[in-house]
Amino acid sequence: MEGLIYGKKVDNEYEKILRDYLRTKQKKYLYQIEKFSKELMKQEISPEVIVEMHLQAIKKINKNKKTFSKEIIDESFTFLMEGIIAFKMSYQENLNFQKENYLAEIRELNRKLSEKLAEMTTLYKIAKLTSSSLDLDDMLSSAFNSAVKILNAETGSLMIFDPEEEVLTIKRAHGLNEEIIRNTRIKKGESIVGLVAQNGEPLIIHGRADISQIKGRKKYEKVNSICVPLKTKKGVIGVINLNRKGDAKPFTQDNLKLLFTMANDAAYAIENATLYQNLHESYLSIIRAMVSALELKDSYIRGHSEAVTRYAVALAQRLKLSPQEIKNIEIAAILHDIGKIGIHEDILSKPGRLNDKEWEEVKKHPEFSYKILKEVNFPWDIKPVIYAHHERYNGKGYPAGLKGKEIPLGARILAVADTFAAMTSDRPYRSRFSKEVVIGELKKIAGTQLDPDLVETFLKIVEKKS
Repeated sequence: MEGLIYGKKVDNEYEKILRDYLRTKQKKYLYQIEKFSKELMKQEISPEVIVEMHLQAIKKINKNKKTFSKEIIDESFTFLMEGIIAFKMSYQENLNFQKENYLAEIRELNRKLSEKLAEMTTLYKIAKLTSSSLDLDDMLSSAFNSAVKILNAETGSLMIFDPEEEVLTIKRAHGLNEEIIRNTRIKKGESIVGLVAQNGEPLIIHGRADISQIKGRKKYEKVNSICVPLKTKKGVIGVINLNRKGDAKPFTQDNLKLLFTMANDAAYAIENATLYQNLHESYLSIIRAMVSALELKDSYIRGHSEAVTRYAVALAQRLKLSPQEIKNIEIAAILHDIGKIGIHEDILSKPGRLNDKEWEEVKKHPEFSYKILKEVNFPWDIKPVIYAHHERYNGKGYPAGLKGKEIPLGARILAVADTFAAMTSDRPYRSRFSKEVVIGELKKIAGTQLDPDLVETFLKIVEKKS
C-alpha cells in the first residue's frame, strides 16, 4: 500500500479491501481501510474524492443485488472517515494552524461526510426495498419520503401516469392540501411535471431564466423546484417533484444526480410491485370464481366463508403474525371449503344429520380442496393450511391424523375460526347456539380438538367485543 499513486489501480485495490470486509466482517480490513485513506490524504487527494471512491466501490459490489447490513456499511464508512480526520489532525498540528480554522474545517468535513453518509444510507434502503418488498404502497411511501427528507423539500409530490386517461395523478404528497392532491390531473407536456414526463429528462428550476420553455411559466417565476422522471424500459411511469421557497437555497446538480439515482431504483421497484399487484388481482378473480361456483351448490358457504375469514384474520392479527402470513390465512379461509364442490349437493343441503356414509363423503373435502388448488400456482402458501384445517390437536382429526404442532399454525387458526363460525350460525339441521354456550364449548374442546393457546387468545377477542 506504501507509495500509492491514485488512479484505477488504487480504486480496484480499495474495492478488494472493502469487498473482503463486507464478506468476512474481519476487523483487520477496517484498519486497512483507515490506513488506505491516510495514504491517499498524504498525496493531497481531497476527502471528497476519497469518499466518492468509497461510494463507487459500494455501488460496484452491490451490482449483483447482494445486500449487507446497514451497520456493516456504516462501520466501513466510519473507519474511512477516521483515517481522513486522523491525517487532517496530524497535518494541521504539524503546520501549527490556528485552532479556529482547524475546527471550522473539521466541522465542514464532517458535514460533507454526514451528507454523503445520509445519501448512501438512503440509496441503500431503497435498493434493499426494491429487492425485498413487492408492496406498492411501501414502494411509493419509502421512495417519496426518503426524497423529501434528504433534499429538505418543503412541498412535493410523487405522481404516477395513468395510461388509460393519459394523465399524471398524485399518489404521495408532502405539504399539499387534500383538494390539490385529489383534483390534480396533468397531461404530458403541461407544467413542470408534464414536461419532465414528456421528455423523460430531469429538470432543476430556480427563477424565470430556467422556465422559459414551460407552458404557463408565469405561475412558476418564483419557484425553486427539482423534478425527475420515474423511468423504466417501457418509458416514463411517473414523476417525483420537490419544491422549496423561491428565495430558499437552490437545488444543486448534486441534488439532481442523487434524486435521479433514487428515482431509477424506485421506478424499477414500482414497476415490479405493480406487476405483482396485477397478478394478485388475477388470482383474486380466480378465487372469486371458485367461491361463486361453490355457492351455487351450497348457499350456506357464502356467509360461513366470510365469517371464518373475519375470525381467522382477527386471531392472526392478535398473534402479531407478519402481513404475508395474515394474507395467507385470509385467502385460505376464503377457500377452505372449496373441496365441497366435489361433494353431492344433496348431502351438503340435507336438512337432517348425516349418516355414516354421507359423513365419510364430506370428510373427503380437504383432499378435494388440495387436488383443486395444486393446479393453481397461487402466490400464497395456502394448500397445507386448507388441507389440515380439520385436523384435531389430539391427533384424531382428518385427513392425515396430524397432532399438536404437527398441524400448521394457519390450519390451527382456521380450525378455531371455523368451529366458532359453525356454532354461531344456523345450519340446515339446527339453529345457532348462543355466544355463552359457544364460549363454554370452546373451552371444553381446547386441548383435544383445538389448540388451547389459540382458543385462549381467541376468547379474549370474543370477550372484548362482547
